[in-house]
Amino acid sequence: MSARFTDSRSLQQRSVLTMTDMARALNLSRSRFYALVESGVFPMPLYLVKSKRPFYDARLRDECLEIRRTGLGANGEPVFFYPKRVGVSVSRSSSSARKKKAARQVVNPIVERLIDLLKGLGIDNPTPNAVSDALSDCYPDGIGERGEGDLVAEVFRHMRAVE
Repeated sequence: MSARFTDSRSLQQRSVLTMTDMARALNLSRSRFYALVESGVFPMPLYLVKSKRPFYDARLRDECLEIRRTGLGANGEPVFFYPKRVGVSVSRSSSSARKKKAARQVVNPIVERLIDLLKGLGIDNPTPNAVSDALSDCYPDGIGERGEGDLVAEVFRHMRAVE
């Protein structure tokens, strides 16, 4: 059986554990475990002299398991362990961040019109970014007073050439 799929019970019996194995035995993500080690909640690992690879021996393993069981860190401070989240991840952006993102997605009306015209000419699902990029490539100094027909023709040729 691969070490990747070793259950936490068998990890709790091993004499030597890697950082990843120790995190798995404690039912924590590696990043959370590293953060708790850095903050002093869990003891620092030992290091192999030759490779400088961190590991936990049986004594440190037991100490970590006891910290997880009691909720009292090696630094003497209480620590709370929450169950792992299961299912769909929750967006962590604030409502103001979501509003700003929605505001950024406003498409230039010229680009919207070109998208409609390009669809009519057989371009499959032209995106606002693709049309904007094509406009920038075709008219690096801006579109100026060019007519809609000239714009759609030039962008159409450009997008066909890129495909």
